[in-house]
Amino acid sequence: MTDRGPESAGPAKAPKRGIGAIDTGLRLLDVLAGAQGSMQLKEIAALSGMPAAKAHRYLASFIAAGMVSQSESSSRYDLGPMALRIGVAALNRFDVIERASAGLRRLRDDIRATCFVSGWTDKGPIILRWEDSRRPLTVIVQTGSTMPVLASATGRAYLAFLPSEHTSELVRQELAGDGVTTGDASERLRALIEETRRTGMGRTDGDFQPGIAALAAPLFDPFGQMVGAVAALGRSGEFDGSYTGTVASALREFTKSLVGET
Repeated sequence: MTDRGPESAGPAKAPKRGIGAIDTGLRLLDVLAGAQGSMQLKEIAALSGMPAAKAHRYLASFIAAGMVSQSESSSRYDLGPMALRIGVAALNRFDVIERASAGLRRLRDDIRATCFVSGWTDKGPIILRWEDSRRPLTVIVQTGSTMPVLASATGRAYLAFLPSEHTSELVRQELAGDGVTTGDASERLRALIEETRRTGMGRTDGDFQPGIAALAAPLFDPFGQMVGAVAALGRSGEFDGSYTGTVASALREFTKSLVGET
């Protein structure tokens, strides 16, 4: 099949047109959603870029629909019960891991490194989605593999950001495999957790597999609970595994974007 050049390409599709009144009304609701509390009419009008009389008409319709409420004592406006109901429904259907998996290829291309998304099981972190870089690595894990808690960057992210009741038994088992008790390793564990929390991600360089460095950032749901992690890895000496490097910055930006953080 011959590629079609720009000259032979079909006409560009016109952007889909919506309903202007709805777009305007949503802009007003967005102002209320972004506020720290209830607002006066003049504040809403100014921030939404419309005359107060026009904003008042929209607000009256939204009050009738339950999207906005108005205080009888102060006349200030706030989000109403229907808006709260929609928000809760959206949060309950919000799948951070699914969104991370969908964007994983883009992240891989941006940082030019192998990336994967993991979730938590009672056996430890499990790899759910894997994207090889343009220079595939020879590694001992793949999709479906379970990662150790202590020796992997991914495991360390869970160790730091999951409640300890989820990780303590796995930590004990891994330490016992090396002939070490949790008590003997308590200082080392405390330092590892503090470092991971301070930097916002787990890091390893040859700890899990010789010659492989990795960084892993936690995935939080809209309620602030850790539900997964995103990791990037590459060859030691070639992979930027610093906490302040380009890979770390990209991981932080990627994970925050999934829940709309800025």
